[in-house]
Amino acid sequence: MTQRLQLTEQRNPLAQTFRVVEPGGSVITGIGLYFASVPAVTDAQLPVTLEVRPVQDGVPSSTEFFPGTRITVLPSVIRSKASTNYSAVTEHKFTFPEPLFVEQGSEMAFVLYTSAPVGQWTIWAGALGEFEAGSTTKRISKQLDAGSMYESSNGTSWSASQYVDLAFKVYRAKFVYDNNWAHIEAVAPSLKKLTETDTFDEIVKFPRNPLSFTASSDKVRITHPNHGFNVNDRVYLTGLDSSDTINGVKGSSIVGTRLIDSADPFGYTITMDSAATATLKGGGSNMLASEQAVMDMFGLVLPRYEPQGTSVEARGTFTTHKSFAGSQTAYQTVSGINVPLSKFEAPNEPFVVASLANENDATKLNGTPSAVIKVLMTTNNTYVAPSFNLNSTTLRTLSSLIDYSQSNDSDASNRNYITTVPYTSETEPSGGTSASKHITIPFTLANSANSIRVYIDAFRPQGAEFDVWFRTAVTSEEEPISTKSWTKFSKTVNPPNRSNYSENGYHLSYREYEFNVYDIPEFDQYQIKITMHTTNSARVPLFQNLRTIATV
Repeated sequence: MTQRLQLTEQRNPLAQTFRVVEPGGSVITGIGLYFASVPAVTDAQLPVTLEVRPVQDGVPSSTEFFPGTRITVLPSVIRSKASTNYSAVTEHKFTFPEPLFVEQGSEMAFVLYTSAPVGQWTIWAGALGEFEAGSTTKRISKQLDAGSMYESSNGTSWSASQYVDLAFKVYRAKFVYDNNWAHIEAVAPSLKKLTETDTFDEIVKFPRNPLSFTASSDKVRITHPNHGFNVNDRVYLTGLDSSDTINGVKGSSIVGTRLIDSADPFGYTITMDSAATATLKGGGSNMLASEQAVMDMFGLVLPRYEPQGTSVEARGTFTTHKSFAGSQTAYQTVSGINVPLSKFEAPNEPFVVASLANENDATKLNGTPSAVIKVLMTTNNTYVAPSFNLNSTTLRTLSSLIDYSQSNDSDASNRNYITTVPYTSETEPSGGTSASKHITIPFTLANSANSIRVYIDAFRPQGAEFDVWFRTAVTSEEEPISTKSWTKFSKTVNPPNRSNYSENGYHLSYREYEFNVYDIPEFDQYQIKITMHTTNSARVPLFQNLRTIATV
C-alpha cells in the first residue's frame, strides 16, 4: 500500500469493496463504471468523484484514501462519449494519474460521491435473482465472491447490501519480462556562497572577503575550500556589480565564467582584465561561485518497492576527475559502474559531478551529462513490477579534502603547489597548509617524561602517505603548548628514534605502526598530529586505535 491522505468530503457516498487475489499482488491503473444517467448539459455541471479507500474493520474507510486515485469527472465528459440513452455497455474508465500497487489478499473499496440532486447521477448495479439489463429471460445467478456494495447517508456510517453489487471493472497493469531501464541525470551542484561569516579569515573556512589581490598583478586568488576544480576548469562567479570598480579592477573582470589558472584545496586563481592597484582582500559577503562534487565515494539513495519476484539495481556512467597531486586524466567517460543502493562505494579513482560550464565546454564533456544513473527494473510476474520514488532519489557523494603539497620552490613532480594561500610548513605552531590532518587534544601528565611512543592501526593504499608529529610543553612555563612548534617522528627503522613505517611499503589492510622519540627535554604536556597525503583522493590513509605513551 502507499501513503494515505486525510479525506475531507462526506457527501452521501456509494461504495463497492473488492479483493486482489493475484499472486504477488497487482498494480491497479483504473476503475471502469457504467452510468445509467448523468445530469443534462443544461443543468449545473456538478461532477461525480471516485477514489479508492482502504477497508477498515470490514467497511470502507471514512477518513482516508490512497493518493493518486481521486478523480473528478464532469457530466459533459461522459456525455461526449455516449448518447442520452445509456445502457449497461456504456462504460467510463476512471484512469488513475498514479498507478496503485496492491498486495495479494488486500481488500479495498472504490467510493463514489457527488453534490448533484438525487436522480441526476445513476449507476448500474446487479441484484442476485433479477434480470440482466436489456433481458427478460436471463437472470443474475452469480454474486461477487469477495465484495459488497455499501451505502451511507453521512459518509461515516455504512450499510452493506448482501445481494447487490455495482457493475464495474478493475484495470491492472500488465508487465513484460524484458529488462526496463530508467535514465536519471545528476544535476550540477548549486552555487556556493563564498562568505559564511564576517568574523574570521581562516584558510580552511569561508572568509569575510574571499578575493585576495596583489598590487600590480592581474591574478586574483579566490578562497573556496573543497571546490572540486582543477587547472583549466571553468568557474562561474557572481555577486559583484559588473560596472563597479574594486581595487582598480572592474567587476566585469571577475564575475561571469572564468578560466582557472591554478588550484589547490583552499581555492583557485583566475586572470582579470587589468591589474590590481593594491595588495588587499575584498569581495564582500555576497559572492557566489559554482563548484563541482568530487566522488571519492558515492551511493544512491533510491526509495523503492520491490514486490516478490522483482528486483532493482543501478549502473552509472561517470566522469573521471584529477586529484590535486594526481596524474589521473579528467573528463573521461566511464560506463558500467556498479552503483550501490543506500550505501557508499569507493571507486579506484575519483569521479566528479561537473558544473554546467564544464559539462558544456567543448574540450571537456561537450554537453554530455557528467553523471548518469540507469536503474534496471526486472520482474518475473506480469502482475507486479518494482517502483521507486524519483523525487526522493539522491546521488550521495563524499569527497576527501586531501592533497600532497609542497612549497612553491619545490621541484617534486608528484606534489601539488599551494598557490591561493601562503604556504606554511607543518612545523609551525599553526596554519600548516596540509589539507588533511588530525590533531589530538593536549595530554597533561602527572609526572614529567622525556620520551613518547605512538601506536596506530593504519590502512595505507598505493599512493598514500602519512606523517606523525609531536610537540611538548612544561605547564609551569608561561608559553602554552599552542605556541610550540611541531616535530616530525622519524620514519627510519634505525635506532634510537626508530619506526616500522617502511617508506617503500604500502599495505592494503590495517596494520600497526609504531613511532618513537627518546631522550628529549623533559615535559609534562604533549600533543600529537597526523598529516595525511595522497596522489589519489579515492585512496586515502585510514586510521583506528591511536595509542600514545609518555615515558621516562
